[in-house]
Amino acid sequence: MGADGAGKSTVSRLATERLCAGGTRVERVDRWDIIDNAAYPATLFMRPDVLNTRLCVAEMPSTSRFLFLMWSITQALLGRTPEAVRPDKVTLLDGYWMKHAAGEIVYGLDRSWVEGVVCGLPLSEQVIYLRVDPKWAWERKAGRDLVPYECGMDPECSQDSFLTHQSRILGVLDDWAEQFGWLTVDAGEPLDEVVGRVISAVSGLSTPDER
Repeated sequence: MGADGAGKSTVSRLATERLCAGGTRVERVDRWDIIDNAAYPATLFMRPDVLNTRLCVAEMPSTSRFLFLMWSITQALLGRTPEAVRPDKVTLLDGYWMKHAAGEIVYGLDRSWVEGVVCGLPLSEQVIYLRVDPKWAWERKAGRDLVPYECGMDPECSQDSFLTHQSRILGVLDDWAEQFGWLTVDAGEPLDEVVGRVISAVSGLSTPDER
């Protein structure tokens, strides 16, 4: 997990590819896997346009948005058909509740209530926190896939709005990283080094049949 621009999708994809190539049994899960996917029968009502879905979600009131995002994340993890679940593999989540929970706290939701909600979600054996400096994240995202949700709902997606909003999110994530003992990785390091840190962490986890 990590804030916007930390490289979660890129790092999790590369780590999964390299782990699988090395013989480690890994299944990567993304929250948007639930859209137009027969493996998730309960979510077939959702349209197959992921970008449009994300934009619509950003327009929801904060409480509704937070609850929808927590539902979608949990559904991606637990809502697959039995045939789609691979119990012999480590599940690598491309992001979990952390970034969105921190973001909605910054947008004004009560922190204790948010933390109470996420306590009901499945626990991860290992949380890998890709910590990114907001200035570095801006350089990575500017002119690409930047959206108002990542910029304090500034429709212009200005640099100042992005840096201010992401710095506040970073403060919440840093608090949780210390509180919960997450493995923190500097996302500003070379990509190969970041991926290597993730691979080392995942390789240390046992698959269910080895426990």
